[in-house]
Amino acid sequence: MMSATLSTTFIRDLYARMLLTRIVDDHAWKMHRQERIDFIASCRGHEAAQVGSAVCIEVGKDFTVPYYRDLGVVLTIGMTPYEVFHTYLQTHLSGNRCSEEQPASKPTAMLHWGYHKHNTVTGPTPMATQILHAAGIAFACKLRKAPVVTVAYCSDGVTSEADFLEGIQFAALHQLPVVFVCEQNCPDSLADTPSCLHAIALPSGLTHQRIDGGDVITVYRAMQAAMQHAREGRGPLLLEMCVTRFTPSSSTTEDITTIESAEQHDPLLRFRHYLQEQGLWDDEWAAQLNQRFTIEVERAMQEALRDA
Repeated sequence: MMSATLSTTFIRDLYARMLLTRIVDDHAWKMHRQERIDFIASCRGHEAAQVGSAVCIEVGKDFTVPYYRDLGVVLTIGMTPYEVFHTYLQTHLSGNRCSEEQPASKPTAMLHWGYHKHNTVTGPTPMATQILHAAGIAFACKLRKAPVVTVAYCSDGVTSEADFLEGIQFAALHQLPVVFVCEQNCPDSLADTPSCLHAIALPSGLTHQRIDGGDVITVYRAMQAAMQHAREGRGPLLLEMCVTRFTPSSSTTEDITTIESAEQHDPLLRFRHYLQEQGLWDDEWAAQLNQRFTIEVERAMQEALRDA
């Protein structure tokens, strides 16, 4: 990591946003263990990729199309912890209503992040269709000659879907101002994990870059350059961000081993070590930050439960 031209305030803000994402995610898991909600797709391990990319989005101007695991994206754009928990609870209640109406075929719950006042487009249930939606939004922006970038997020699990392929091909054909962010789960290092796109013939006119999604500074710099590239009308980009996904789903030995083996890739710990190396880490500041966020998120969770 290199911090040239980045202020101490900005770098610490990145850490704060990642920490907030982790704490909200932990509380969502708490709700799940208490059976308050049925479904949770943890973003643990994705914090650097999500926060480092989302801070580059011009809120209220650019369009964002997140996928269900993008908690760090919606928080960074401006969604509050209360609104996040409210979304989880509404998803839970909606699934229960569907179950009562059709008890024989209870649908799988799915988070539909939406924050229209900040141009965050609600994602559909079918995976990869958000890529087509993003291409369509970017096409409309280009026709209007607006200096607006559309950012679409997805997982590596949808890259072979027809909607994904059609979306990136359409964007490349029309040289649209859109950035596609693919969060690839990489159990090993970036060098040891093959690209999830290795079997796909990417269209000409689409710039592709694969980066370490666990390094928030690297993500920020790559995304900042990508947004400028797209905003200047130089065509779409596909950023493949390698992250290590790990979830504390239970206390079984197998899960604990999985979590411990992933700790070396934890983006929060990596960033803390970086801050310490740069002389930017302060134990008192970090403790106060953690305490403040924990109190605020706990209060938001309780208020959302009360209102639900």
